Amino acid sequence: MKKNETRLAIFDTSDNQGIKNFLLRNIHDLFTYRFVLYNLISTNLRARYRRSTIGFLWTLINPLFTMTILAVVFSTIYKLPFADFGVYIFSGLLPWNLILNSILNGSMSLIAAEGYLKKVFVPKLIFPIATVGVEAANFLFSLTSLFLLALFLGARASWGLLFLPLALILTLLFILGIILIAAIITVYFRDLFHILQIVFVGLFYLVPIIYKKEFFGSDLLIVLQLNPFFYFIQLFQQIIYEARIPDASLWLTCSILMIVSLTIGLLVFKLKEKDVIYRL
Repeated sequence: MKKNETRLAIFDTSDNQGIKNFLLRNIHDLFTYRFVLYNLISTNLRARYRRSTIGFLWTLINPLFTMTILAVVFSTIYKLPFADFGVYIFSGLLPWNLILNSILNGSMSLIAAEGYLKKVFVPKLIFPIATVGVEAANFLFSLTSLFLLALFLGARASWGLLFLPLALILTLLFILGIILIAAIITVYFRDLFHILQIVFVGLFYLVPIIYKKEFFGSDLLIVLQLNPFFYFIQLFQQIIYEARIPDASLWLTCSILMIVSLTIGLLVFKLKEKDVIYRL
């Protein structure tokens, strides 16, 4: 049997393998197809801003405009200094946009890859991961640029910034688990994308971005804590706005949520990945 036929045979018997073999196979495939992953991310980034006069600057202008409007409106309502509340909104809105855009676009990642999946063998896991990579690149560009503005507004640099990469990795892995589930469900139920858009409008108000959690009593705080995104937004707020290393309990909570999300996501993806091609 030829090498390529052996690979396909191994791939076709994935029903009989456990989660460990599934992970090992996908890690091997991701490494083998790493250049495909890189090309998917770079092509998507270029296509998003193709023929745009200012290109990647839109990743800076859009959140900057939104943050400015929110800071002006809500600093006036709460009678807080504009600069201080502007930094606060910045520290929560950027990671929220990362979560929102990743999950919405990731839910459509397999649908969008229909042309690839029906013509050539490409590990299906590459496409949800590529979505996370694209949004992570946009996040880093916006974060770097807007953080300079935040410093100008009065944000404090601290040793906590050294933990920003760890916070980002935890958040991305947590998001990936949700995307894997959403991408599979969307193959069977195409309306999920539109449902998620509505759901995230409601979830936005259950995360302390345009208000501070200290504004409310303990009863409402319990409600906010039922939203898993609350904890990941808090990671960034404590690092950027509060200029400190996040609490150990917060790291633990986010780690547990990430493990649960990623484990369930991988299990769902493993169970349904072979059926995807017949549903597209």
